[in-house]
Amino acid sequence: MKWLGLVVCCVAPVVWSDSALVDFDLGLVYPAVLGGMECEQVEKYEARELGYTLYYKRGEDFGLELSVFDLGRPSIETGHAVDGIAELMQIVEHDHERQQKVGAISNIRKRGATVVPKDGAVQFANTVYGFLQPREVDGGSKNVPRIESVYVTAAHHRFFKVRFTFDVANGKDARLMAEQFVEQLAAAIKGGRTEEELLLAACDVLVRDPASYAGRSAAQRISEKVLTMGNLNIYPHLFAWPDGFDKPAAADLLVMAYMSGMLKVVIPRQLASGGEAEGFAAMLAAYESLRKRDQIEALPKLDAWLKAPDKKALFQELLYQPVEE
Repeated sequence: MKWLGLVVCCVAPVVWSDSALVDFDLGLVYPAVLGGMECEQVEKYEARELGYTLYYKRGEDFGLELSVFDLGRPSIETGHAVDGIAELMQIVEHDHERQQKVGAISNIRKRGATVVPKDGAVQFANTVYGFLQPREVDGGSKNVPRIESVYVTAAHHRFFKVRFTFDVANGKDARLMAEQFVEQLAAAIKGGRTEEELLLAACDVLVRDPASYAGRSAAQRISEKVLTMGNLNIYPHLFAWPDGFDKPAAADLLVMAYMSGMLKVVIPRQLASGGEAEGFAAMLAAYESLRKRDQIEALPKLDAWLKAPDKKALFQELLYQPVEE
């Protein structure tokens, strides 16, 4: 990589797609928005057999948990009716029993089971449960009828479990959302992404949620890639934060976000260098993501730069400003 003070560069358009997590081991990319619900958190469990879970929400009315794990099994067949699927449903029902005991839900009952979609390379065993959940309404407590729709399947020697919850009153919207996310998940689980596609998706993940497990794992892959690319141009005066003991803990993630913006330009075009303006814009977008989650202290210069309506024009302007020693 080249650390520079000034250069006139070409600016190319970059399309930032929405990805929540890239699993490089399985070659899978999970969308940031699933059935109209946005991914708010990705949790990686310390116990390897428990895998990870992505949490999606749309307001307070709809929630979805997507868990991917192997339960310690060395090999898992592919399909919605293979060995282990029944065990997954027992785990769900044991969780229902636990929730009833502590008063979180009541009157749980199974409403039906089917397979969705009716055909295709990836199908899910789908079981629907109804229950009552206490909720504060107008200063009092009310039992609200709710639905949990559970989808399970197996692929890539992993189990995939989805728990989709919503109010019975929102059933019409929920059916449309379910149709959409089943289609999205089937496509995601099918996989087939190239290494280049996985890396480009990781660039999106890093900018979207830098300090999360998803963002940090993406940053690691991006770091490995840029170490093999000696012609990328770096402008250290754009990394406008304290160094040494005062350096923000998340500063390295901002640097990797800058790299991700460049990779989004150079990789698809097979360039040796370029994308500096896009890197600058990606760094600011990552900083904004961190600030929204209160994961980095305020950095005055970056706060000022965020207010610029045209980040790429600002980048060009900053290149011609004297560099502070």
